[in-house]
Amino acid sequence: MIGTSYAQTKVYNMPKSITTDHSSFTFEKVKSSTSSYYINYKAKNTGNGYLIIDRNETALSMNQGEVRPTKTQYVLKPGDSKTIYNEFRAKLPVKANADQFFLQMKGIRYAKAPGTAVKTEALTVAEKAEKTYGNFHVKVMEHNVYSDRVYVQVKCSFQGKVGQLGYLDLTKINVSGGEPKIVKKGDIIFPNKSYTFSMNISPNGEAVVIDWADAIQVLQLEEVSIENVDIRSTTYVEKKEEVKEAPKEEKKEVAKDCEMSFADFSKLKNDIKAEMNAGGKSVEMANEFLMEKGCISTAQVVDLMGVFNLDGKRLAFAKMAFEYTSDKSKYHMAVGKLSYVKNKEALEEFLGHQ
Repeated sequence: MIGTSYAQTKVYNMPKSITTDHSSFTFEKVKSSTSSYYINYKAKNTGNGYLIIDRNETALSMNQGEVRPTKTQYVLKPGDSKTIYNEFRAKLPVKANADQFFLQMKGIRYAKAPGTAVKTEALTVAEKAEKTYGNFHVKVMEHNVYSDRVYVQVKCSFQGKVGQLGYLDLTKINVSGGEPKIVKKGDIIFPNKSYTFSMNISPNGEAVVIDWADAIQVLQLEEVSIENVDIRSTTYVEKKEEVKEAPKEEKKEVAKDCEMSFADFSKLKNDIKAEMNAGGKSVEMANEFLMEKGCISTAQVVDLMGVFNLDGKRLAFAKMAFEYTSDKSKYHMAVGKLSYVKNKEALEEFLGHQ
């Protein structure tokens, strides 16, 4: 008789809930199969702004490899909560049914509200009437006059930068020329996207004019920094290794006022860009390059920090490059190249221990 065998799946300890300034994340499911991992968590917006989650930036990592779920973007308004379902298909070097792996909760951003109000002027409603206010463009798409009402449809487009959100708060607009009825209350607008709303107006014989007041705003997106979540099975056993006294590492002596040649600096700059575009380990690559060349100036470090597209990478590079820098007394300049207060403080603390 031929028996049928089934792969034994692991049972995992549920990670602790995570709380940030404006959001919380509670894990509901961590399971695995012979081909995939399933991790579900409930996200809640506890602030007064907007919580944005790009699921495709979340990653499960192990053995120096990582896998990601399918691409979906979630927007949580104040007070909203939603369960985020993640399926990670195992692909070498990521193995199925592992005893330990890490969840990288990236792609989570928050936009505080209210934002910065955009300077506007009143819009007199007419067929195809339009106005531009900064990065916003509003246009009357429909204007129909009936015996008892005026119907108006308006499209608001936002041409902002990456890291910004447009916001249209319809509760703040004032409409003259009649009594308006607007069903929608407004919403955020992503860059290069638009938002359309309509209203019915009981006319009083005067021209219909929309006064935007502070209804049109720009919100700034900030990264929600969450440390990697260490997930282990209930049978996980910590590997014990023989502890040997490590030889004392001598501090690297760097010649005073030494800096990288223009050719080497340009090559490193281009190599970092190429490594990032390929999804590789750009900081590690830069470390190997500096180990070979031996020295770099603070000004060059600051310049290279601007190449990295994530603030966390800039911080990691700044810490790594300090050892090879010839003019360490000027290294405080690198702090100003970081975007987030938390990372600025981390680099200042690092320098304080050198």
